[in-house]
Amino acid sequence: MNKTRAGSLVLFLAGAYGLILSLRLPLGKWNEPGAGAFPLIVSILLTISGIGIFLSARERVEINWRKLAKEQWTPFQIVALTAAFILTLDRLGYLLASTLYVFALLSWVSRYKMRMALGLALLIGIGSWYVFGRLFATPLPQGILGL
Repeated sequence: MNKTRAGSLVLFLAGAYGLILSLRLPLGKWNEPGAGAFPLIVSILLTISGIGIFLSARERVEINWRKLAKEQWTPFQIVALTAAFILTLDRLGYLLASTLYVFALLSWVSRYKMRMALGLALLIGIGSWYVFGRLFATPLPQGILGL
């Protein structure tokens, strides 16, 4: 199975899953569509696209799993850091968690120099906390700092 066919299976499965769930929503009438009309249409299109791409993909390409794992290391790092950010957000608070998150992204994933990563993390963390928490008055988790 090549990458194209594997991707088409993902489209097909997402479409089938959405199709099953959208049938539970009210479809409404043709002149007054309900909440389930749009998800149903999108699910049908995803399913048809998945089947069409699967049938049209003919070339056979071997997958180099080591190369694929190396290529996917950066997305894995980002997902792991984002999960850590989500899990620590309430405990540490927005200001500290977001600053640490941006610092980790810049230093570990993007390989910025420590000084530059720290400066940008402080700027982005404090700046976003000020804009959203103070100017827009968005309730943000306070955490251990109480800010």
